[in-house]
Amino acid sequence: MLMSQRKKYHGDRVALKIVRSGERYYWNIYTPGFPSKGFEEVIQREIQKSTDGPASGISIQTMILSISSRCTYNCEHCYEGNNLSEKELLSYEDLCRVLDDAKRNGVRHIQLSGGEPLLRFEDLVRLIIDGGKYFDFWLSTSGYGLTKEVAKALKKAGLTGVTVSLDHWNQDFHNRFRGHPEAWEWALKAVKHCHEAGILTNLTLCVTREMANTTDLMKYMDLARELKVPFVRFLEARSVGSFKGTDVLLRKAEQDEVLRFYLELNSQKKYNSYPIIQYTGYHQRKLGCYGAGNRYLHVDVKGDYHACPFCRGTVGNTRDTSLREAIDALQEKGCQQFETKHYV
Repeated sequence: MLMSQRKKYHGDRVALKIVRSGERYYWNIYTPGFPSKGFEEVIQREIQKSTDGPASGISIQTMILSISSRCTYNCEHCYEGNNLSEKELLSYEDLCRVLDDAKRNGVRHIQLSGGEPLLRFEDLVRLIIDGGKYFDFWLSTSGYGLTKEVAKALKKAGLTGVTVSLDHWNQDFHNRFRGHPEAWEWALKAVKHCHEAGILTNLTLCVTREMANTTDLMKYMDLARELKVPFVRFLEARSVGSFKGTDVLLRKAEQDEVLRFYLELNSQKKYNSYPIIQYTGYHQRKLGCYGAGNRYLHVDVKGDYHACPFCRGTVGNTRDTSLREAIDALQEKGCQQFETKHYV
């Protein structure tokens, strides 16, 4: 049934690439590895969503949890730009309570974000150790401070994967975009150290209008292949955080070019040696938003619930609103940018 539904929306397009890490296999960064109990539960929920519709009462699969309000960079596009602080806004106990609520609701996949979560390294490791037997943890980072020793400690704690932000194939452009002269160097070091430690790696690219062309995207993918990363994620620039009030959304011609590039590199055999591209814009325009309490939501550095990191507008705080209440409120509210089809 799920395969039939997939064909309905994606046609006969076949996934040609899959990644092995340890004893598990991955084809995206959003789903627990196969085989695992977490993977089985995700599939069971997808079936239940399709058969029971709104009566299923299904919870989310992924929580994006911002654990640190500190950062050493000054990124042009930071979605937490308005919330960054010199001190942490959530205590370790607050974070544990959030994860306990996630576990009660059957969430299996956690993306730990910030600020820069590595600036809260001891708490980060404790969270992964405590929840690693239940959750698949991914870490979103600029790479700053991710030394060889840090990578080994994260692997030992049970981290599944690391998402490193790299916003251009050109070193100077990336450093300017990130507001730090060593941003490029740290990003590449982080990928190398995670690879050596046996941690899955993903590069995230903020696709701006300047990057939304085949020439620049191909140079970026050439670099990604050289770095031996298995995944690359394209996120379109959005007018939130530090970009709030600016005209940064991709125009139709730019969207079409990124889409064509994504489909070509993921489906043609001549590109089999390249990383798997994940382009959320493709799925959002075809199937609707996966956030807003559909398959994921975002908890920011203050503990506020949001539809996603790029759809700001809280429906409560983790200190006084349960995850179930937040999911219900977000499903009713929906995504600000895309239609939300909760049972597709």
